[in-house]
Amino acid sequence: MQGSGGIAGDAGVWVLGTFTLYLVVLLGIGLYSSRFMDSVGDYVIGGRQIGPVVTGFSERASEMSGWLTLGVPANAYNAGIIAFLNGLGMVPADLFAWAAIAKRLRKYTELVRSVTLPTFFETRLGDDTGRVKAVSAVILMLFEGGYVGAQIVAAGTLLQVLTGIEPWVGIVVGGVIVIGYTFLGGYFAVAWSDYFQGAIILAAFIALPVIAFTNMGLPFDEVAATAGGSLTSITGGATGWAAVFAVLGYAAIGLGVPGNPHVMVRFMGIDRVENVRLAALVAQLFMFVAYIGAALVGLYAIAMFGEASIANADNAMPRLTLELLPGAVAGIVLAAALAAMMSSADSQLLVATSAVVEDVYHGFLDRDASEAELVRYSRYVTFGLGAASVAFAYLAKNTPIYTLVLDYAWGGLGAAIGPTVIATLWWKRVTAEGSIASMIVGASTMILWTQLPTVLGAVGLMPPESAEFWYGLVTVYGLFPAFVLSVVTLVVVSLLTEPPSDVDDHFDVFDKPFSAVVAGDGDGAPDYATDGGLDGDTDPKVVTEADNIRAHVAASGYWDDDER
Repeated sequence: MQGSGGIAGDAGVWVLGTFTLYLVVLLGIGLYSSRFMDSVGDYVIGGRQIGPVVTGFSERASEMSGWLTLGVPANAYNAGIIAFLNGLGMVPADLFAWAAIAKRLRKYTELVRSVTLPTFFETRLGDDTGRVKAVSAVILMLFEGGYVGAQIVAAGTLLQVLTGIEPWVGIVVGGVIVIGYTFLGGYFAVAWSDYFQGAIILAAFIALPVIAFTNMGLPFDEVAATAGGSLTSITGGATGWAAVFAVLGYAAIGLGVPGNPHVMVRFMGIDRVENVRLAALVAQLFMFVAYIGAALVGLYAIAMFGEASIANADNAMPRLTLELLPGAVAGIVLAAALAAMMSSADSQLLVATSAVVEDVYHGFLDRDASEAELVRYSRYVTFGLGAASVAFAYLAKNTPIYTLVLDYAWGGLGAAIGPTVIATLWWKRVTAEGSIASMIVGASTMILWTQLPTVLGAVGLMPPESAEFWYGLVTVYGLFPAFVLSVVTLVVVSLLTEPPSDVDDHFDVFDKPFSAVVAGDGDGAPDYATDGGLDGDTDPKVVTEADNIRAHVAASGYWDDDER
């Protein structure tokens, strides 16, 4: 069905027609959502008015990305059933995040009117120097920008398969789509498009393996016969220390969950704290089905096309889809692949935008900027960062998507930001100095570890594969050593420095219902918190989940009284 020039005949018409309709729907979501952009809080976290089902879908869709839809099938195509271990660390890590992070982060960030992680860190750690906010904002801009670029590379790869266009054209088209509806609608557009896209992804990774199964049964015997027994080994044929480090590397992927702000912002944007449990259930079911389905797609591609018959393994999923399905259905399924890329790219672009506008511009350059100005600047920055990500995508277009995401985006954020997120919510002794040191060590280690085999090989110091332990350690996924060193640095430096003096008051927020904190036993909200009502009234009867954002807008004078 597919030649070097893309899809031909009726299948091509159906697929491209489905894509066109899909893109029109996305742009429509962005245009509709632009009506709700009254404040930077609305733009960045949707005014905390997004329900649990939409939040659960959005949390998963924003993380899974082209890494899941193209990268994991490619990993299974190259490595076999060991690709199922991509969920080994991710499933428990995501469950931990919903159970141990979501409610605490949601309550505290609303109370202090924080719509970004750097602002949350600054308030929780009592840092009046701006260093925590500045360092974390720079890290977010660096790695989230790279993340957006990785998704645009994935989009370009898929569009090349569909149309035969040059990769750079697909990269530009994908970038325009993402920038367009994020520019227009902010978080509302991102969350609702993620819901729409997440439903397609879930359906695709249920339907495609089921259809393949009806044609050829389970693929494992065929994979073993076609590609050898190593691809049907859960350790990829490795033994001893090599097997240990192989499994450890897959498990370490989960360490990135707490540090990736496009996941954490879902917790901050849910409408009510009590809805976290339902959102978590939706996200976990989504994850379980999607990871199994994605790995099966890669295995079925081996069974159908043979080992190494697909030059670019990232094409395994679209090739299988086009082979098994009629044109109209293939268009829907391949729209799901594009959906995952777009839903991650828009979320990551929005986080990077918030780091520039809310944390740098509003935090350092113009603290008195109105909400209308901040929303306008957010759109400008979205456009600028999006253009820079397109340029990065062009430079990295030949790097495998699986590697591009894990090494240059997910891992850097997880190692640099994750330990501070957990510590600020659960450890009273953490300090601003410890957080800053941890972020620098985590980010630096991740970057250097990624290049370590190349550097050691260039100077003749790379251990041979026969030295199983040392070779495995050097080649293990860099997030594992980077996260460990980041945690050690955080603990050691924090113990050597002074924590905030009012840390017990901050922890009261984590342990009480939101209304009880605002009521303050008759004394009002805590000193470091904002007023609960539109008019400064702290009576819990007038406190809603979005009152603090609305109060900020009202204080700016952007709304007149009769418009509230």
